[in-house]
Parts: sequence; structure tokens; C-alpha cells
Amino acid sequence: MSKEHLAANCGIYCGACSLYRARRDKSPQFLEEFMKAIGDKLPVPDEKLNLDEIDCDGCLAGGRLTPFCQACKIRLCAKQKSDINRCTECKDFPCSLITDFNNDGIPHHAEAIENLIDMQVIGLESWISEQEKLWQCPACGTSIHWYARICHKCQTVQPDRLPRLSPCK
Repeated sequence: MSKEHLAANCGIYCGACSLYRARRDKSPQFLEEFMKAIGDKLPVPDEKLNLDEIDCDGCLAGGRLTPFCQACKIRLCAKQKSDINRCTECKDFPCSLITDFNNDGIPHHAEAIENLIDMQVIGLESWISEQEKLWQCPACGTSIHWYARICHKCQTVQPDRLPRLSPCK
């Protein structure tokens, strides 16, 4: 089965999203880690979020979306342009919308533009394969989320995978 839907319009990898992983792995701990790491930078207060209400299939899956993804200006922009799935397919790339997103201070957004360019250079399937490997625990192979510091399965301390950013505390 193709995992193309996990490569978001903006260039982030939905498969490592804390909210996507929280639901798939049935872990309210992921939601707590996510909100601790960046909750103060998000437009939706954390009291509105709980594991029962969060279910997301990935930006381009055509199914359920988190409250953040439902309101995402980049996703809505691409949706308005019938021939555009990702920002790099747009003649205006890189526009202020994606540049502002990339530079908004949210750690997992900071690699959006680079990811989009990488998708073009190596191809979408290769990029997804690289992301799957990047967001796995090196000890046990379990999929982990952006803000995981310890693998939820084997308890191994995880390396910082957002190298250009300071670690979230």
C-alpha cells in the first residue's frame, strides 16, 4: 500500500506526527509530550485535545484530520488549486505561506522546505522510505514521533532527529 498520504502538502512527514502516532499506538503519553513540547505555540488549546478526539489519517489521505490539519492554511491553499498536492508543484513556491510556516518556531515545521525539495530530488517514494527509517527507534524499530525522547516500546533514549534545532525540553 502506498504511503504517499503521509507526505503532507507542506513537506512534513505525517507518519512521525505525535498526534498521528498517539492514536495509532494508543498512547496518551505522545499527546502529552507533544503538548509539552509545543502546545504554547499552537492555535488550539490543549484542553480541547484528548486521545478520543484525535484521529488523523494523514494530510492527503482524504479522511480524518486533526484540528490543526483541518485549519491548515497550506493544506487549504493546495486544496483550492486542483492540480496541486504539495507546495513544490505550485508556480509560487516558495511563497510566504510555506516560508512563514517553515520559520514559525515549531521544530517539526523547520524542515518543511528542505523536505519538499528532497521529495523532488530523490522522488516521493524514496523520501517516504527515508522518513520511515529516520523516525524508527534504532534499537527496536518501533515507529516514534517527532518529540519522543524515549522509545515507548523498549525505553531506549532517542537521538535528536531535528538536527538544526535545539532539543525540546
